[in-house]
Amino acid sequence: MLSTAAAMGGTEMAPAPAPAATSDWLKVSGYAAAAYTYTDVDDGPNSHTFVDGGPELDVVKVGFTATQGPVSLYASLFYTPGFTAVGDTEAGILDAYLSYKVGDFTITGGKYLTWMGYEAFDTVNMTQLSYANSGVGAVPAYHSGIKAEYATETFGAGFNVSDSIRGGNGFWTGDEDLGNGLGYEGYVVYKGIQKLTLWAGFAFDQTDGLADYSTYDVWASYDISSKLTVAGEVAYNNNSGSTSGIQGLAFLKYAFTDKFSTVFRFGFDDVEAGVDSSPDQYKYTISPTYVFNDHFLMRAEVSYIDSDVTDSLYSGVQALLKF
Repeated sequence: MLSTAAAMGGTEMAPAPAPAATSDWLKVSGYAAAAYTYTDVDDGPNSHTFVDGGPELDVVKVGFTATQGPVSLYASLFYTPGFTAVGDTEAGILDAYLSYKVGDFTITGGKYLTWMGYEAFDTVNMTQLSYANSGVGAVPAYHSGIKAEYATETFGAGFNVSDSIRGGNGFWTGDEDLGNGLGYEGYVVYKGIQKLTLWAGFAFDQTDGLADYSTYDVWASYDISSKLTVAGEVAYNNNSGSTSGIQGLAFLKYAFTDKFSTVFRFGFDDVEAGVDSSPDQYKYTISPTYVFNDHFLMRAEVSYIDSDVTDSLYSGVQALLKF
């Protein structure tokens, strides 16, 4: 079963605006974030966190990119204090892969992030504090294997074979065992219409001793103007050994100024089969961000969660430093 933290997919860490000074073939980039959050649960225990809120809230990541001609190597170190879900440790190597590019094709081997999911894994690429979905777990995180991608300005596609899709030690890795069954993942993306992105992907896992796992994800994003972006996503997960169902989101981001923007988001989790800890839920989010400069921003969020079990109000503020 995927952990809550493993339900974070999306793109990997984007290059920082000003990498640390190194040789031409080596670049160092990363980010650090800290947050304070408070959750008010109806007829239940309330909670507050500071510097122990999980990988999407309190985190330090440092990435190293080495490039020589068509060959590149990327590795990252990750630290998230107080996070021990599903056996996870607080720190470790997150990314570790080697890529070879020929024309529009790229072949990559190692440990890398899933392609699935509209919302990003890395905090530096997020537009709010929390994720829209947490019940179905249709979006995996990291696994190890080999992948091939084809990309032009208007079209892209990729396919990978990995140790697993469901993951092993939480979001950090796959199951690190190629002999007990493999995971498969693929996607296509179309950008031939100006300001519109259409994306569709699938993932399938066939691990010995576990029920087959499959997930299908589609999302679209459209820049209505330089200030307004809208997006939507629907993902279906079939994991008969654990939680299965449909999750999705509707997303709107408006930039009031060059420095100040706000996200309005709706998320839903429709659980078809699972345990009581994964109820149906609807989530309504407002999340403003103020960018002080290329290296520092602050973000806040207020979310109301309407759940089958209990309703709750989530709020928080986060400071993020990019380097």
